[in-house]
Amino acid sequence: MKRAVWLGLGVVLLSNAVALGGVWYNRSGEPEAQLLLSERELQRVHGSWLRDEDDGVLRLQLSWQRPGESWQLPWLNEAKLRELGFSASDEQALNRQPAREVWLVLELDGPLYRSQVEQARQALSAAEAELQAKPESEVLQQARDDRRRRLQFVEQQASRLMLVDAGVDAQLLRQRWPDRQRQVLLAGRIEPYRQGSEGGYGASIRLENDRLSVPYTYRELARGWERNYDQTGFKAQVEVAFGRRHEPWVLSIRQ
Repeated sequence: MKRAVWLGLGVVLLSNAVALGGVWYNRSGEPEAQLLLSERELQRVHGSWLRDEDDGVLRLQLSWQRPGESWQLPWLNEAKLRELGFSASDEQALNRQPAREVWLVLELDGPLYRSQVEQARQALSAAEAELQAKPESEVLQQARDDRRRRLQFVEQQASRLMLVDAGVDAQLLRQRWPDRQRQVLLAGRIEPYRQGSEGGYGASIRLENDRLSVPYTYRELARGWERNYDQTGFKAQVEVAFGRRHEPWVLSIRQ
C-alpha cells in the first residue's frame, strides 16, 4: 500500500517537474514574438472545467478573425494547399482529407484588418449616397444604419488579430512574416474544403496553445472583461510574449 502511494506521489511530482520545465524552456531567451493586445484580442475563458473559481486561475484566450465576410480564405489556393500537404485534384477528394498540423500566422492591425475597415467605410458611404437620392426609403435607411453599426463594430470592437497565412515550416514562415511586434506563429490544425463550383477554398481552423493565465497581480484588471458589444475603444493594453515553444504568457496589463 505504501509503495503504491509513493509511486503515485512520484508520478505527480514528475509530471509537475516536466510541466515546469516546459514553462521554463518556453520563456527562456528572447521571446519569439511580443504583441501589445487589448481586451478585443483576449477573451475570458468560461466553462465548468476552466472556471477561475475552481482552481484560482483566471485564463484568457486569443480572439482572432478570418479575413473577409464569406467562407473563403483569400490566401488559400491550390499552391498553398499543396504546400500544406493536401491534394486539390477535385472537391470530393479535398473534402475527404483529414486535418493536418500546421503553423498558423496571426497579424495584429495589419493590411488585411485595415482593408476590412476600409471596406466597411466604403459600404457606409455607398449606403449614405443611395439614401440621399431617396431619403424617404425606410429600406435604405435601415441599410445605412446596418452599415454604420458594421463600421463601428469592425473599427472599434472586433479583434485586430487576423489569420493571414499557414505553413509547415516555422522558419520559412517567420522569414515571410518577420515583424515580431505584429505577427505571431502558433501551432494549429487546418482542414480545407470547397463548396460547389465556386472559386476559392475555405477551411476549418483550430489553434493550439492559444490560452494564457493571468498573473495574480493583474487579475482584478482582467476579471471585469466581458464580451459587451455596446462598449467601444480600449480599456486595457496587454503585453503578451510568445516563447520558444510559441506559447503565450502575460508580461503586463495597464489601463
